[in-house]
Amino acid sequence: MAKYILQEMNDIRNTGKRTVYPALVSDQTLTTEEFIDELHKHLRTVDKGVLTGVMYGIADTLTSLLSKGNKVTLDDIGTFSMSLQLIDDKPKEIMEEDDRMLYRRVGVRNVNFKASPQLLYDLKRTTKFERVMTGARVLKKNIYNEEQRIANALDIIDRKGFITLSEYAHVNNLSRTTASKELSRLTSDPTSPIYFKGRASHKIWIRRT
Repeated sequence: MAKYILQEMNDIRNTGKRTVYPALVSDQTLTTEEFIDELHKHLRTVDKGVLTGVMYGIADTLTSLLSKGNKVTLDDIGTFSMSLQLIDDKPKEIMEEDDRMLYRRVGVRNVNFKASPQLLYDLKRTTKFERVMTGARVLKKNIYNEEQRIANALDIIDRKGFITLSEYAHVNNLSRTTASKELSRLTSDPTSPIYFKGRASHKIWIRRT
C-alpha cells in the first residue's frame, strides 16, 4: 500500500493562504537488482541473467535511439525523448533584431518521460493509499549543503557503524523521499564515502571500504 502525507506549501508570496497537497512517502528506491527480483516474480520461466541482459540492452538501445533524435514509445509504459540546452557561454537572449544566433553549442539537458495512458489507468485502478500522519507537514528548508549532509551522516556512521534512512533524513532535515533519492545517488557514485548493506526495508548505509 502506498503511503502519503499532506504537505503544506511555503507561502512565498505572503498571501496568508495555507495550501496543502498530497505527497508520496517512499521508503526506498529500488536498485536494478531489486527490480529484476520483482520482475522475475512475474516471469518465473525466464532466467534472471536473461532479464538482467534485457534490462541493460534496453538502456543501451534507448541511448542509441534517443541520441539520433528519435522519440521512443514503449506500449503500456510511456514515451522517452531528449531535452536540450545551450552549453556555450554566449547570451541566451536575442540582443539585436537581425541576430541569427550563429555558432551555438547545444547539448543534452535531460531525458523526458511521459507515462502512457494505460500505465496511468492501471496505477489509478490498483493503487491503494494509507495516510501516515495527521495534520499537514510544512516544507522543510534545506539548511545543509550536500557536503555537510554527508559529514553529518559519516559522524553517525563512525559512532555506531551505520545509519538508517530515517536517521539520514532526520539529521539532515530532509523528507524520507528526498533522503532516499540522495542516498541512492550517493551510493551509485564510486567516489562517495557512503555505501549500503542489506535490501528493501533492511537496508542500512555504511562507510565505503
